Amino acid sequence: MVQCYDILLASGSPRRKELLTQAGFRFAVKTADVDETTEEKDPVKVVETLSRRKAEAVYNVVYSGEEKSAEIDKESCNPLVVAADTIVSRDGEILGKPRDEADACRMLRELSGRTHVVYTGVTLITPDGVRRTFSNGTKVKFYPISEEEIREYVASGEPMDKAGAYGIQGLGARLVERIEGDYNNVVGFPLAHFIRVLEEEGLIRW
Repeated sequence: MVQCYDILLASGSPRRKELLTQAGFRFAVKTADVDETTEEKDPVKVVETLSRRKAEAVYNVVYSGEEKSAEIDKESCNPLVVAADTIVSRDGEILGKPRDEADACRMLRELSGRTHVVYTGVTLITPDGVRRTFSNGTKVKFYPISEEEIREYVASGEPMDKAGAYGIQGLGARLVERIEGDYNNVVGFPLAHFIRVLEEEGLIRW
């Protein structure tokens, strides 16, 4: 795989970094503070709106000339900015990252024994400002979870920085009965779809 541009990942998520590394991409990380509130109610629109907002915030900083990434020298390579946002939706209710342990317990009780959908939106912005946004949805069914298991899992600390208060790639794997769709999308980045979008846009070649 040949990248036409190095990637500037507008996310501090260790899971997304691991997935890009696994796929062999050259990338650096730069984040920007953005307002993650939105009036949108549709889960697809929420993740696509927030991924665009994150990508545009980093793009504007990097290409305004105010700042350069320490890992990617703009003089030698203008990076492709990539951002993502993930949420969990259960019966129309959007579950983001829990505010505290009580909120994490509430989310897990609501997901117990039921099916929910994990949505991830991704936005790419090329050096010349061309934008492409897409999203994926993956259905996840949980086993029934006891109150004791919920408390023990929340006490581990793993749910606190994750949409829906669980991580399928960690201890949260024991909660999942089955999934329908892209596993990596649940982790936080639809890697295979991302690669195909890069191909369609002529941003990688084989």
